Amino acid sequence: MATAVALVPTAFHPVQEASAAVASTVSPASGDSAATAPLIVEEITPRAVGKKSTVTVTGKVTNTTGETLEGVTVRLRYSSYPLTGRDQLESHSAGESTDPQAFGPSLTVKGPLAPGESAPYELKVKTSELGLGGFGVYPLAVESTDAAGERLGVQRTFLPYDDGSDVEPVEVAWVWPLLDRPQRADDDTYLDDTLDASLSADGRLGRLLSIGGQAGGFDESVEEPPADGTADADEDTAAAEKAGGTPAKDDAAEAPRAADSREATTDVPLTWAVDPGLLDDISRIAESGYQVLEDGESDTPRVAPREASENAATWLEQARVLIGEDPLLATPYANPDLAALLGSGLENDAESSVTLGRLTLQQVLGRSADHELAWPAGGAMDDATRDFLADRGAERFLLDDSALPASEWIAHTPTAATSLPLGNGEAGTALAIDGRISEEISADTWEPGQAALAQQRFAAETAMIAAEQPGGERRAVVVAPEHDWDPNPVFAQGLLEATEDLPWLEPVALDEIQADPGAVSEREGPVYSDSAAQAELDGDHLDRIKDIRGEVRLFNSVLTNDGDPFRPAILRLESAAWRDEDEAATRALDRLATSVDETIGKVRVMPGEPVTLASKSGTIGILVANDLEEHSVTVHLSIFSENSERLSIGNYTTSMEIGPGGKTTVYVPISARINGRTVLHMSLQNADGEPISAHETTTPVNVTGLGTTALLISGAGAMVLIVALAPRALRKWARKRHEAMSGEGEQDGAPAPGAAAGATEAMHHNVSAPSGQRPDATSGDERGDGVAGRT
Repeated sequence: MATAVALVPTAFHPVQEASAAVASTVSPASGDSAATAPLIVEEITPRAVGKKSTVTVTGKVTNTTGETLEGVTVRLRYSSYPLTGRDQLESHSAGESTDPQAFGPSLTVKGPLAPGESAPYELKVKTSELGLGGFGVYPLAVESTDAAGERLGVQRTFLPYDDGSDVEPVEVAWVWPLLDRPQRADDDTYLDDTLDASLSADGRLGRLLSIGGQAGGFDESVEEPPADGTADADEDTAAAEKAGGTPAKDDAAEAPRAADSREATTDVPLTWAVDPGLLDDISRIAESGYQVLEDGESDTPRVAPREASENAATWLEQARVLIGEDPLLATPYANPDLAALLGSGLENDAESSVTLGRLTLQQVLGRSADHELAWPAGGAMDDATRDFLADRGAERFLLDDSALPASEWIAHTPTAATSLPLGNGEAGTALAIDGRISEEISADTWEPGQAALAQQRFAAETAMIAAEQPGGERRAVVVAPEHDWDPNPVFAQGLLEATEDLPWLEPVALDEIQADPGAVSEREGPVYSDSAAQAELDGDHLDRIKDIRGEVRLFNSVLTNDGDPFRPAILRLESAAWRDEDEAATRALDRLATSVDETIGKVRVMPGEPVTLASKSGTIGILVANDLEEHSVTVHLSIFSENSERLSIGNYTTSMEIGPGGKTTVYVPISARINGRTVLHMSLQNADGEPISAHETTTPVNVTGLGTTALLISGAGAMVLIVALAPRALRKWARKRHEAMSGEGEQDGAPAPGAAAGATEAMHHNVSAPSGQRPDATSGDERGDGVAGRT
């Protein structure tokens, strides 16, 4: 905690530095666009004037024409008669009513103004000179004219006046939003890079955290840095670097920031509003590297790696300290569109969002939220949503005032709290957010000429509520900016200061606003209008979610430990934030569908080489892999032959459990009836026989083995070959025998030359005889000669 508090001054630093640069403001509705405005009001002091006050208006006038202007004049216009209702505030701000007719002080710019040239102005007038009648809100306008009196520009604002009358103060409770749309599709892939930037000291969420942390003061138990500015240089450097800033060059000059921040604190209590899903998104990038979608227009978007976010780590550390034990309102995980889910048969997802939200909040912030306080998406709820939230502990419901309209007989702004019957027969409380104030302060306050007049509008709205004085009864107003609130830091700080300083306001905690069960309700409802119903997530979006959930269900069915790793991602797709962000919602849906398909593909039958079966039967090995890094799976292997008449499959082990990153081989007996080619189809299924993926693995099998008939045919062929070759072999044997016998005769006695020649001739005659003639088929004389000769 001490480390986080040491980092707080760094986060607060932009608030003080920005005050000099952005002291101006004008609501866009008050006049010209800031980018081309010929007149800008930068500051009005004081915010509320009294009898002895001096009103000071400062700003800048610009020549936005194409010609040089002479005699440019800036002047005040006002009315001595107060506005009588909040509708008149809107009409005056929008220029729909007549501008005030009384003229106050004026100033003529010295010298001509060339095109595009600007000049400052300052107008002062004592309140006593304006002739204001009493407590209330008075219209004020600042206009510029040329030498001919033609208007060049105008800005319309208000002058709240407190004449010291005994006005019953209005209680104001603030809900401070730390909210955003879901940032991730699957658990590791973010839709863009905006979250890291938003968490920096000068980012949207960084500013909201630091400004809100200044409200209500600091914990007195936290030790302050040395007052003499001698804070340890190494600690300051490390803190600045961790916060994503630049280490201070002069420690002595930078150290007093903590004291300055303390002086800027207010005693305005806040109720923080957080989305556990957003906290989960922040925690993820704070822990390790992640990836971001790129090329959103491509059919196959690429992802780019990112390192762990130091901004996220620092923001979380500060949040745990600054939020501390302050009142905390938490939406269910990812702020789901409960009305759409409950109306589409997705009650289990609604239940999961509540359970996961509470668990995530405890893990990230180390505390729980107020379970009795609920803020339904869009600030409206139907009966089913009310009953669902009430069954899970909600008793107080934060709703837009459009869902809790004032009763027809009410002519003033009714108090925020009203009794709300709950479905279980008990009574709860509905708290109406003041829609007009929340809308006005949520407008853009960054362009020149926007923040100061937005401050005046806040002061005017609350003063008008106080001026209504309905019988002296005390009323309360709830202010809750929009979820994507991105205020100028000076403006946001000024709102909290105004809440504390304006004499007709009394800041209170949200849980102090209670409904009087015995009082007649001044509000109707709650009302769930047709426009609220039409704003729900549409059927196409929910249908795609259901398709993805079907694939996820099949994947979960093979996880050994009954896990549900895609549950947070599914809940993020059911966020009400996608109501108005069709393009981002489509990207999230596409990415998650791809991620589910890729993850299922990691449990697979690995393709093998084609199989050649050289016998009637054999065994093949099928390799099944689980490439998941964190989950064990239990799968069933299914195999069938494309031609079962040619190739059949025997019994094999169908079910197997495979650990993370593991592989196993299944040995499958096969047998062939006839030769030829066929294909084996293999897939993995769950225990119910459902394929977990549409993708199959195939293996070609070529049967070349010989059967009994083939062996008989081959044997007969061999016999024919032997019979054909036997005569040739016999002749060769006979020739060799004759040669051998002739050699013996020469050794026993020399025959007559004629006899030898005759014997040789006879031998040659016999060897070369046709194969159909026996070798001994000679005359008796020839046989006798031969015998005699050998003897």
